Amino acid sequence: MRFHIKGALLSAAVFAAAMTAQGSAWAQEFTMRLAHTYPDTHIQAGPIRDFVKAVEEKSGGRIKVNVYPAETLVSGREMLDATESGVVEAGILAFANQTGDFPDLELFTYPFMFNDAEHFRRAVNGGIRDLVTPLFAKRNVKLVNFYHKGAMHVMHKTKVLPTPADFSGQRLRSLGPTISKLFTAMKANPINLPIAEVDAAIERGMIDGLTTNCSAHLSRGWSEGLKFVTFLDMSQGGEGLGINADFFDGLPADLQKVVTDAAAAMEDQEWTAMINDDEKACMTKWKDAGVTVHQVTDGEKAEFRKLAMPIIEEAGTQKPAMKDYLAIAEKTR
Repeated sequence: MRFHIKGALLSAAVFAAAMTAQGSAWAQEFTMRLAHTYPDTHIQAGPIRDFVKAVEEKSGGRIKVNVYPAETLVSGREMLDATESGVVEAGILAFANQTGDFPDLELFTYPFMFNDAEHFRRAVNGGIRDLVTPLFAKRNVKLVNFYHKGAMHVMHKTKVLPTPADFSGQRLRSLGPTISKLFTAMKANPINLPIAEVDAAIERGMIDGLTTNCSAHLSRGWSEGLKFVTFLDMSQGGEGLGINADFFDGLPADLQKVVTDAAAAMEDQEWTAMINDDEKACMTKWKDAGVTVHQVTDGEKAEFRKLAMPIIEEAGTQKPAMKDYLAIAEKTR
């Protein structure tokens, strides 16, 4: 498929050059297929729509963006490979799905490594972005933004879990290996499930709960079966828009700027939307949905942190790159 795309662009370029030689000016047209995992009701789908609108309008129609939401074309776990190979020209890359390819993406996801989302944002802009972007470049993907995927909390079918002891024996869908390590330390059973299987797992009682952010809990309908939330602000998730590097490099300079400007605006919108939703709007949404929320106290959170610290310290000794992420976290605290 990638060969077909590049061949089409080459043919168009030759045709345009020929027509220019005859005294006619033709504008090059590009099609960008953009895939992501969000349903249209998800709060993070809004800034993606605005990105698409900005690219099409500010390019004067020279770039057409075809959007494939909610894993209708590519699953979250396939997104990096699809973007790298040109199956799609752009994809939303949830970093939790890419740790198998880039183990360093785990290094900023350790539980309680950051105070809150604003601290995480300072750390991203204070150096984490510069560590992450080259990883994707090695896979022919240009990461054009980096934003918050939401703070991780714990959703359960029958109860809130305000202490580590409450996690014992619970079967919880986890997000990434670092959270799984904390669950294991609390004697819970972390379970790795793709998004497409979560609904069935809840309905059939295969899991007792999961960790996710507020927006996903509500927009994906998981709040119907998981009515109890422990508001932990446990881990900060990241993601970004990746663009196939061959496609991006093939754009004229003015269209590259259109894309990067739109991506920067999208990044700012995503941060603002997720922080506001998680820390303010979600409490009202959960109440309206009949969800019971327990926001852990400072004392309760301290008990969770005690269990997380040895996991972070172990990573610092076993993974040399961890010291860079920890230094950035401390510098921006």
